[in-house]
This record gives sequence, C-alpha cells and structure tokens, in this order.
Amino acid sequence: MTEKTEHQPFSMPWMTDPTAVWQKSLKPMVSKALETNEKISKEVLARYEQAMTWTKDTPFAPLCKTFMTSLGKMVDNANSLARSTWHIERARDGPETMSK
Repeated sequence: MTEKTEHQPFSMPWMTDPTAVWQKSLKPMVSKALETNEKISKEVLARYEQAMTWTKDTPFAPLCKTFMTSLGKMVDNANSLARSTWHIERARDGPETMSK
C-alpha cells in the first residue's frame, strides 16, 4: 500500500504562516527584556535588603526577612510564568534558548 500524505484543501504552497516572522523576531526581544527585568529586580531587592539592615536587632527583623523572601519568590514566579508563556527556556550556563 502507498502512504497518503495529508492534504489540506485550502493551503497554497507559497502561503506561509504570516505570524512566523513576527514571532521569530519578537522572541529574542522578549527574552532580552525578561533577562533585563530579572537582573534589575534582583538588584533592587538586594539594595532594599541592604536598606533594611537597621531592623536586625528589632522586632521587625522576621517581618522584613519574610517580606524580602516573598518578594524574591514573586519575582522568580513572574519571570517563570512569562518564560513559560513565551516558550523561552533558560540555559544553565549560557545564553537563553528558545523552543518552538
């Protein structure tokens, strides 16, 4: 028997996905924006933590520590959600890779 190829009745050979080029150029831009956003937010959190060192010997210390931990998790979760939405994966020791 011969195998039948899938035929799509309304597709023309010269027609391609019109959003493919747009998505291909947009993904690196989103990836760079996410990377920059993550870097800036972690830097802001680090500076905020330095500014909160005065609470070390006060009753506010556990509250501030919990607040900083929660903010850090929120930033990580937001970046993770954006990466999964755009199908952008971060390589362990290198530039980010994009999945199709």
